[in-house]
Amino acid sequence: MFESFFGTGLEFWIGKVVVIDAQKKLAQGDSWGWRYKVRIFGTYSNSDNVEDKDCHTAMVMLGVSDGSGGGGAQRSVRITQHDIVFGFFMAPDQNLPVIVGVLGRQPEIEGQNDPKFGVKSGYTKNKKRGLVQNNEHNRCDSTPTPKVVENSTQGTGEGKEIPEQKLRNMGQSLDQKVNAIIPPQGFKNFDLNGLDQDQVNLAVDQAKTFAQSVGQDFKDSPIIDEVKTFGKSVISEAENTFEIPE
Repeated sequence: MFESFFGTGLEFWIGKVVVIDAQKKLAQGDSWGWRYKVRIFGTYSNSDNVEDKDCHTAMVMLGVSDGSGGGGAQRSVRITQHDIVFGFFMAPDQNLPVIVGVLGRQPEIEGQNDPKFGVKSGYTKNKKRGLVQNNEHNRCDSTPTPKVVENSTQGTGEGKEIPEQKLRNMGQSLDQKVNAIIPPQGFKNFDLNGLDQDQVNLAVDQAKTFAQSVGQDFKDSPIIDEVKTFGKSVISEAENTFEIPE
C-alpha cells in the first residue's frame, strides 16, 4: 500500500471526554487551539490504572465555517465532559489524536454506572443548570421545549436588597409601581423636529388610533403636551394656533 504522510493509512478511534477537573489547564485555555483529554475505547479499559489526567490529549479539527480566528472569524467548540467523540490519529503509533466529530447524546443512557466510560452529565460546577430542567440530548426527534424548573426563585430578585439610597440619589421614588421611573429632564416621547403642521396632525392621529387599539385613554397621551410645545416653538407665534384632532 502507498505510504503517505499518515503512514499506510488513517487509524480512526472513538473515545469519551474525561471530566473537566482532570483537564483544568486545557479548559482554561492553557493550550494551542481547542484540546481535550479523551479516554479512547480499546486503548484504555475499566481495568487499567490510567488516570483521567494522563489520557490522550486530542486536538479538535474545526470546520471550514467555524473559522481559525484569523480576521476575527471564530466559533466556540461545543464539547463538554463525558461527550463521546470521534477522530483519527495524525501520527503513527496512536500519536496526535484529532477530534473531527461528536456523537449526539441519548437521554436514556445518561447516568450509566460504568466508572470510566459511562455517559454522565455535561454540567460542571462552573457550567450550571439554569431555569430549565435537564435537557442533555441531541437526536433526530428534535430537542423538546425545556420546562421551567418548578418553584424556582432565579430571576425573581428574591433575597436581593433594594438599593434605596442610590434610588433616592437619582431622584426616584421607592414606590415600586409600573412607570414609576421619572423621565430625565427634556425627554421627549415623540421626535417632531422638522415636521410641518399636517405631519404633526398625522402623528397625533396615529397616536390616538394606537391608544384606542390598546384600550388607553388618549387624553393621557404624552403627545398632547409635546405638540403644544412644538406649536409654540416652531409654528409662527403670530398664528399661535395648534389644533389637536378630537
